[in-house]
Amino acid sequence: MKVLKTILAFVLVAAFVSVGVWGYPRVAARLTWVAVTAMNLVSNEAFTSIAVAAVNLSPGMQIGRGMVVMRRWRRDQVPEGAMFNLEGVRGKFAREKITKGQHISPQQVTDVVPPPMRTTPRRGYSILSFAVPPVDAARLFVGDRVDITIQFVDRSQTPIVIKNPVTLKVGWLVHYINYADPMRERMGYIPVYLEMRNQELWPPGTARLVTGNRMFKSER
Repeated sequence: MKVLKTILAFVLVAAFVSVGVWGYPRVAARLTWVAVTAMNLVSNEAFTSIAVAAVNLSPGMQIGRGMVVMRRWRRDQVPEGAMFNLEGVRGKFAREKITKGQHISPQQVTDVVPPPMRTTPRRGYSILSFAVPPVDAARLFVGDRVDITIQFVDRSQTPIVIKNPVTLKVGWLVHYINYADPMRERMGYIPVYLEMRNQELWPPGTARLVTGNRMFKSER
């Protein structure tokens, strides 16, 4: 590698000399192109790509399209157990919490289907779905407590009126994040299901009057 870089440096020097001394711009341009191309090859040899989480992955979550990506990584800094393709990750289930941007290893995923998720709320609780921007959903784990910023829509008026945002310091529990919902492709939002006490439940139909939901981890 060092020898190759030395040779490339010599080629670049030769290119400059060709222009400055002999005045051969075409020769210099050709030598420069060769040197730059070779340098790019050297640079590419120093890097590879590994699989990393594109969103926070909760235990038991099935890893689908868009939930993992390949990221460029220095070869001399590749973490032990890193995976070099997505085929060994997609369709599997996370065995533990994997944070967005973290590399994924075979020990962190499994083919074993986890027990069915609890679909009914606990006694005295209810579950509501909120459409959340992908950037917010990607930062959440199932089990997190979140606050929510919402905008109410008044459809009784023409044109429709969107009221000022209101932040609710509620600390509701993230029950489920549905990355497989078609809404993700169609509307650009991720459905996030929150569990809340019945006394905190909004009146029927209120959810349809809300838009622009943002979610943040709660301090509660």
